[in-house]
Amino acid sequence: VNLDDFLLPEEIENTTNSIPTLESEIEDTTDHNSTVESEIKNLEDPITILLTNISRTIQPITKSVTNLFIDGTWKTQTYYYLRKLLDQHADPAMIKDFIERKQGKRKAKEL
Repeated sequence: VNLDDFLLPEEIENTTNSIPTLESEIEDTTDHNSTVESEIKNLEDPITILLTNISRTIQPITKSVTNLFIDGTWKTQTYYYLRKLLDQHADPAMIKDFIERKQGKRKAKEL
């Protein structure tokens, strides 16, 4: 298969002259080398930061979280989670209907 059959005449001319022959046509790579060197220097900083973070001694965690319901009853827990539900959903009647279906009217009245 001859590839020239698929190309237009002006495309054939462009493909024959694509290889640079003169030194003036060859791309100057000195600017490219300096750009690559500056990119390598920029990469050294994050690598140095990463290495110092890895080699740092581990400090104990001083923050502790306590359980909110150590002294509370089931009602305290229920009211806490009910308040969270009410904050998330705008329609309290929908939540009350859900509780009535699951627990009965008496439990829904208590809440």
